[in-house]
Amino acid sequence: MWLKTSWLQVTKHGRSRMPSAFSVNLPRETAFTRRVLFAAEIIDAVTLEPVTKDIKVRATGLRNKPVINASGIFVWLEEGAARPLDVVVDASATQYIGATVAAPVPPKKSVRIELAPRYGYPFQTGVSALRGSLRESRFGTPERVQDAEVWLQWSDDAGWMDAPTRSTTAANGDFAVLLRLAPDQDPNPHPSGGWNVRLKVRRDGMTRTSADIPFQQGRINSAKEPFAWDELTP
Repeated sequence: MWLKTSWLQVTKHGRSRMPSAFSVNLPRETAFTRRVLFAAEIIDAVTLEPVTKDIKVRATGLRNKPVINASGIFVWLEEGAARPLDVVVDASATQYIGATVAAPVPPKKSVRIELAPRYGYPFQTGVSALRGSLRESRFGTPERVQDAEVWLQWSDDAGWMDAPTRSTTAANGDFAVLLRLAPDQDPNPHPSGGWNVRLKVRRDGMTRTSADIPFQQGRINSAKEPFAWDELTP
């Protein structure tokens, strides 16, 4: 026989409502002895839809793999006194960037993880993003900068705001950064047209900023030239 254990639910747009309920089908004898420890909602940062295929998910500190429920939620069951430390998402077989996120601390029992797009991600029409590449310098040997954290900033009357999604440069320095705004957010225009944005880069404990960039809404913008680390402003 099978027993349904309720705990969490996902809306049709990929947004979670917590706490609410989902159903995990468990054998009755298992359900009586093992209960839900925590769950992770792993979603596409562009579409906000659940991601379950071609990724490997584990929780450090726990021995067993998670169960994936009908809504695409990854669910871990109790393992005695063992407690999770981090949720590790290996997305190397996909067009997403993997992620490592701290597991929820009780009384919280859920964590939401957005997977940022890689350079080659198949963006849909209407998405606002920037594709580019990062080098050490424009001069000499074109050394590519790998594993730098990159994201966009946009400005309004209150100043510069960070975009919520952060990406990482690939081995060849390429990256894609997403700009997803709320309906009431209205970026300042750039003198050359479009929105006024800039690129932020963090590596080796240092954060630097690009010059202002004209950015077209609803398009995949492409940088005309690689960004150079030594030209970014501290």
